[in-house]
Amino acid sequence: MSRADLRLLPAATCIWALAVLGVTVGTAAAVAGGAVLVALALTVITVTGGTRTASGIFAHLGIVGLAGVLLFPALQRHGSTDELLEDAAARGLIVELAVVAAADPAAPASGPEWSRDGLQMRARTIRGPARIGREDAALPASLPLLVRASGDAERGLAQVRDGDTVQLRGTVTISGSLVILRATEASAVPTAGMAGRAQAARHSLRQLARAATAHLPADEAALVRGMTTGDTRGMSERTEEIMRRAGISHLVAVSGANIALVLAAVLVPLLLAGVRRRPRLLGAGIVVAGYVWLVGDEPSVQRAATMAVPLLAARFAGVRASPVAALALTVALWSVLDPVTAASIGFLLSALATAAILVAAPPLAAALSELTGGRLGRTAALVLAVPLVAQLACTPILILLAPEISIWAVPVNMIVGPLVGPATVMGLLALVLGILWPPAAVVLYTAAAGGAHLVLLIARAADALPGSRIAVPEGATGVLLTIAVMLVAAIALAARRLPLVRWTMAALLVVVLAPGVGRLLPLSTAPGWTLAMCAVGQGDALLLRPGDAAGDGDGPTVLIDTGPDPAALGQCLDRLRVQRIDLLVLTHPHSDHTGGREALTGQRAPALQWVCPLPQARRDVVPGAPVVAASTGETWQRPGLSLRVLWPGSAEDALRATAAEQGSGEGDAANDCSLALEVVWTDGTRLVALGDLEPAAQAELAALAPGPAEIVKVAHHGSRFQHAPLYQQLDPGLALVPVGRENSFGHPTEELLTLMDEIGAQVLRTDVHGTVVLPVDQQSPPRSVGPAR
Repeated sequence: MSRADLRLLPAATCIWALAVLGVTVGTAAAVAGGAVLVALALTVITVTGGTRTASGIFAHLGIVGLAGVLLFPALQRHGSTDELLEDAAARGLIVELAVVAAADPAAPASGPEWSRDGLQMRARTIRGPARIGREDAALPASLPLLVRASGDAERGLAQVRDGDTVQLRGTVTISGSLVILRATEASAVPTAGMAGRAQAARHSLRQLARAATAHLPADEAALVRGMTTGDTRGMSERTEEIMRRAGISHLVAVSGANIALVLAAVLVPLLLAGVRRRPRLLGAGIVVAGYVWLVGDEPSVQRAATMAVPLLAARFAGVRASPVAALALTVALWSVLDPVTAASIGFLLSALATAAILVAAPPLAAALSELTGGRLGRTAALVLAVPLVAQLACTPILILLAPEISIWAVPVNMIVGPLVGPATVMGLLALVLGILWPPAAVVLYTAAAGGAHLVLLIARAADALPGSRIAVPEGATGVLLTIAVMLVAAIALAARRLPLVRWTMAALLVVVLAPGVGRLLPLSTAPGWTLAMCAVGQGDALLLRPGDAAGDGDGPTVLIDTGPDPAALGQCLDRLRVQRIDLLVLTHPHSDHTGGREALTGQRAPALQWVCPLPQARRDVVPGAPVVAASTGETWQRPGLSLRVLWPGSAEDALRATAAEQGSGEGDAANDCSLALEVVWTDGTRLVALGDLEPAAQAELAALAPGPAEIVKVAHHGSRFQHAPLYQQLDPGLALVPVGRENSFGHPTEELLTLMDEIGAQVLRTDVHGTVVLPVDQQSPPRSVGPAR
């Protein structure tokens, strides 16, 4: 690779960074970032004083300045659209707008079963007129959002397909960076003319692929289609999570590898047939354009297709084009034309992985070959270097999504690599044959599913190994730490011939890895804890132990609720080395609190379980274990730990509270029958756990004067339906909020977080902090020991 190949890279990287900064933080931050960039550049010019250096820096500044002319207005339009929707959400206004569907509508795949009604789909708003409340408005930019619909709107949304234009009416909710539109009306806008016929043909092709894979297991069928067209409909959430942890979620994101396979599938036969270069390239370009039209406008597809255009055009003209320069041009173009896409996770991961493969893989392969004394050939070293640099480049972004890493990601990618190529090619051939000869397509899809099955087996095996979920610091801390480690490794690799560097790196590896290896040994013990809040998604699972239980799994253990997913609960129990459950409290019969009970088998079957007084609560219990319908005054004690039920006194109490609710309940008395518990440790630390109590039941509990508590488990995942006087009476220093990441309910709400701030409580959330434990040493701060969910 020559220096000429890298000429566009610095300027493009700066433009991209400003676009990401502007979308995530705001236009003002991007402007400030641009000013800092200019100041740094001028400082370097002043310090170095070299004419050649100055001319190069000025050239890059000129490119950044020209890009800024387009970038900053685009960021301003994005910010204005964001403000309009945030204002509508804050004021509870009805909005009417048009969106383009980014995926087919489907039932929600996460959250408790009772919440999985209706349909949801990913979409993007359309620039142009909209109505917010009683006022007409204009959306100056296109933004991604999640559409949820039930009732009449669900029937309208069911007619929509990926790529269709939809007219929506409803309310907006903001959950972190996620914009949710809860539609009360939804109607597809017909697309007339050639565009409408093309859209219908696209949907027909996708339906043919789904029909041809209908006989396969759901996960294998979804993976085969995902590897060819990005259509993963039918893949379970569990499988998606396993693929993410194994580092192979990119297999179902159509990107550069798919474009390369399509090009090869066209160019090689035409070359063998003797077709001349220009007609050959023209045919390949047409096929690639058709393929991009079929798979849709995912960010990774847009990145790969845009990058392929200059490469094919240069080859058509008979000149050599640099893939690195083409990537830099692609990143810069998308940053100024659509900064929202350039800042999306899919685009970031795709571009970073591609850049790492193009820039870092060749020198790393040469270094690996040299370090092994030539025993590892250049080709074999490149096979190892490509997945390694791609995974390392994406790791900082992946840590933002889930603060954990797997030491098996690179080996898994190397093992599945030989399987993915043939399976993808067979899937592409089946896609074409499905139009002409459907039975042949079924045969090819079946053969490809064999490879997909092996890929899933490898991913599941890796996920079960020690080291597959190593927790790292979350947020910016984890990202900066990861980047620092990679920089140190890169510097050490570059200076690998110096003996001092080799000895220093060996010592650092011993210091860093020895504790981690020790934790993976069967004889190692988990940190001592008295309370653990498991990250199980949108649900509750709280573990309690006496203060003298040292984390060896032998101390008496109480589990309050099981979350919605047995696998997630099992992982938390494994992580914390919980061997047995002495008391299981199922606060109320909703599946986000009882759905994980299937994990409690064998030694983990509870010795005793409490349920609320409602008759239907006995249906959601662990079979074979004694059941007590607990009510006010029920107690359980072990040395160092005691529990007492504060509410309800009876099923009639719950029914009375539900009848008094002002629109906050869910139509049954289950939430208000939640067992509210007082937990007291030997040192006097007191926890009050509120289950999913609604405001009327909370008010009744407050009337019983439960007194202050150091810790409170907030009610109903931090919903807006809370009784503030109860929390003011409890006056906790620590508030626990078990809640799922990017849940569609907007939990925890700003109202709850504001209330906790007013009473001075530190808030711990499983969607942010992951699985959290309170160490036995009461002087130590809470510790995150598992990823957010």
